[in-house]
Parts: sequence; C-alpha cells; structure tokens
Amino acid sequence: MSEVIYRKYRPMTFQEVVGQKPIKITLQNETVSGNVAHAYLFVGPRGTGKTTLARLFARSLNCINRKDDSSEPCNECEICNLIINGRSMDVIEIDAASHTGVDNVRENIIANAQVPPFNNKGFKVFVIDEVHMLSKSAFNALLKTLEEPPKKVIFILATTEIHKVPETIISRCQRFDFKKIPQVDIIKRMAWIITQEKVTVPENILAEIARRSEGCLRDAESLLGQIISLSQGNVTDELASLVLPRSNWHEVDTLVEALRMKNMSTALNQINKLVSEGIDLEDFISNLIDFLRQIMLYQIIGPEFSLDFSEDLTEAIKQHAREFPLKDLSRLLNILLSKLSVKDSMIDQLPLELACVEFLLDENEILQNKPTIQVNAPTVDTVEPKKKPLTSNNKANFSKFQAEWPKIVQETKPFNHSLSAILQTSHPINIDDKSITIGLEYSFHMEQLNKPQIKSHLVEVFNKVLGCKLDINFQLDDKHKENHNNFKGIQEKDVGEAIDIFGGEVV
Repeated sequence: MSEVIYRKYRPMTFQEVVGQKPIKITLQNETVSGNVAHAYLFVGPRGTGKTTLARLFARSLNCINRKDDSSEPCNECEICNLIINGRSMDVIEIDAASHTGVDNVRENIIANAQVPPFNNKGFKVFVIDEVHMLSKSAFNALLKTLEEPPKKVIFILATTEIHKVPETIISRCQRFDFKKIPQVDIIKRMAWIITQEKVTVPENILAEIARRSEGCLRDAESLLGQIISLSQGNVTDELASLVLPRSNWHEVDTLVEALRMKNMSTALNQINKLVSEGIDLEDFISNLIDFLRQIMLYQIIGPEFSLDFSEDLTEAIKQHAREFPLKDLSRLLNILLSKLSVKDSMIDQLPLELACVEFLLDENEILQNKPTIQVNAPTVDTVEPKKKPLTSNNKANFSKFQAEWPKIVQETKPFNHSLSAILQTSHPINIDDKSITIGLEYSFHMEQLNKPQIKSHLVEVFNKVLGCKLDINFQLDDKHKENHNNFKGIQEKDVGEAIDIFGGEVV
C-alpha cells in the first residue's frame, strides 16, 4: 500500500518546512547556539507544521552527525533513524487527547523525565500533542515538572486551543504562534509534489485545492493525494470534480459584473441559469461574498493585499476594484449578509434574487418617475372579456379586491416570507366568480407559485380574506410594469410596503 502524500513528503529539514519563517529561524538559532529553553508551546491551526517542527527540532538536537555551525539534522545516523521511525527512547510523543488523566502524566511524563537521555550528548524530548485536552489535575501534576525540569529534558506542548491551557502552564513556556500558510506557498509545495509524483495537475485545480484548504497544508496535501489516486498521471477537471465541489468562481465573476453594470435582467438570469444547472447555492453565495470581500480589500489596501486566486480571476478582481464604487461594494455586502438565508426559503434562489434587486433599485429614480395615482382595473391583452368580474353578490368586486390585496400579501408572510415578496410584485389580471388569474413578470416566479404546497396555501389565504374559494392561475404579463402600476395605484404607502417586504430600506 502506497504511503499517503502528507506523510510521504513530510519535511525532513528546516529548509523544507513551508511557511513559519520566524519560528524556524528562532529554533535553528537556538539549536546552533545551544541556548535551548526547557519548555516550548506551539500554538496554531491544524496542519500548519506544529508536530513537524517539534519532531525536526528534537531530531536536530539529538543528531550525532550535525555540524556545529548548522541546525539541519543529517537524517542518516542511528539516532536520526530511530527518531524518524518512532523508536527512539529519547523522543517521546504523547497524544493528550487519549491520555488526559493525571495517572498518565505521572507514568508517561514525570517518571520518564527522571531518566537521563540515552544519548548523553543529546536531550530527552517530550512532544505532547493537543495538550489542551489534559484534565485540571493532569495540568497541576505537569506544572511542577515544568517549573523544575530535570537536566537535558525538553517539553514541546502543541495545541490548537490555547484558551483551554492554564496561564500557569503558558507562563513557563517559550510560546510560538503558528500562522495559516499563504495560498501561494501551498501551491508551490503541491507543484513540487506533483513533479516528484510525475503527475500533471492543471494550475486552476491546484489553486482551488489551496483555497479550500484554508491555510492548512496537510488538508491540501490530503486533497491532492485523493485526486492523484483517481488519475493515471494526468488529472483533468472532470476527475478533480469527483473530489472537489464544482468551482464556480467564473460564474461568481459574471454575476458581480452584472451587478457592477447595474444589469438586473442579466444578474437574475445568471442566478436562475446556475440553479437550473444544479449548482450548490449555499457554496455559490459563500464564494460570492468572499469574492466581493477580496475586491473591497484590494480597492482599499492596494497591491499589498494578496489575492488568493488564479491569474485570470486576479485580473478580474483588479478591474472590479477599479470600477466598482466602494460605497456600492459595502452596501452590496451588507445586503447579502443581512438578507440571505437559503435554508429559510421555500424558493431557494429567491433570497439571492431579492438581495440583487434591492441593491440595484434606485430610490431616487423610483420617486422621480412616480406615476399619477390610478384606481382603474388593469387592461391587459390576455384578459378574456367574456369572463364576468366578481360582483358584490360574490363577496367582492374588482375595487374591493384591489383594496384587499395588501392584506393577502400580509397573510402569506407567516407561511413563507419569500412568497409574500413575489406577490408584492404581482397583480390580478382577470377575475370571475370562480377563478382568478395573477400576472407575473418572471417565468421562474410562476414555476415556484405553481408548486402544489404553495398554491394550496394561496387558495386558503384568498378564501380567508375574500370569503370565497377561488381557483388560482398564473400567467406572464407582457405589460407587467404598466399593469402593476395601474393596479397598485402608486401611493406613499407602497414605499412602506416595499420596506417591510425587504426588511430594511429601499435603496
């Protein structure tokens, strides 16, 4: 069985360690000078090199062939081989997650610490991983040994949750804070690995792996190993998609371009095209927010801000940063963060659509172009003249229905907030004593309203508000804007209704 990538290519020298330059330099200098602390605390996210550097430091301190002016272990002598293979009696690794009790600390650490190292020129090194998992009594037992450690004994404590480590322990250690590894360094490391493996992997796939690893080199190498195992020496986008979710950054860029150009139809069409293709909407929204954030930060900070994208997307971000006003970027991000909740919507894409619509609405234009108040019923080509309007004997005439429409919209909110938002932008275009036809602007709204559960709820609402049970039909209205304004009779209260639907200001 072949060895997994992250183990096979674990760094064997300080030079091979990716990132963490200040920590490497300090440990190397201490190794050469011999001014070694008795306890070290390695703090940082998983997969950033804590255990690797701990083992490397221990090997360097004990290597019998290491040159006096060098910190690099030879990795060939008997001592180095024992440490590399985990058989050294002088380098003891303990997983605190499975040895949390005080008895384990006494038996595995305190008692062993009293025994001098077998290599009389080296050190006995205890590497305690996930040290925050030790119990309170175990920490107390360890504290005494840390305060007065035996000669030639070094403790290296590693943790991802420093807040769980007692201050009394922290204060007795030399602390090193490990940082997430930059994407560019992760890509370079993976490019070197695929060269060693004689495998071809496109740059865009390496960039996507690096992004998804979020600064954790071990995660990146694990993903790379999974992808390589599927190939016969040549990794394609299709093969990579079996391990990595579909990359949608170019689709995100297209949507951002439409929003920047204030092209509402293109933006909404892009969203619905992606949904029809089966895209993961939550993943897309997360990437959209990240993409906009990078544009904003690049615009504010400038070239000093490192962009974690491939070359073509980096150029796209720079262009957006030049042409997308900062106040619009900030407003768009605030709208997205406050409005989007895919899980709470029966119509998955509607929250994103509403966020885009709210961003693109121009309040000044709406107020300036406010039409004259009209109370007449709409005139639409698709209305069938032969059908009789509702009469007073059938509970409501058209004027009464027009007056009750806001109440109908309001009644749908407890059932589904997105549904009320669609109704707010629709209007009846034909009514008789048995049915009503509602005019819509977008075909995807008609598809959603025709769902049995939603349609059944609307029938109940109409019956409750109007006092009569009507069959409900939906139809695209070619003259939607004109007829909608005629039906609503634009009044000041409509601004308030719009604010209520969107949960904030109409801008």
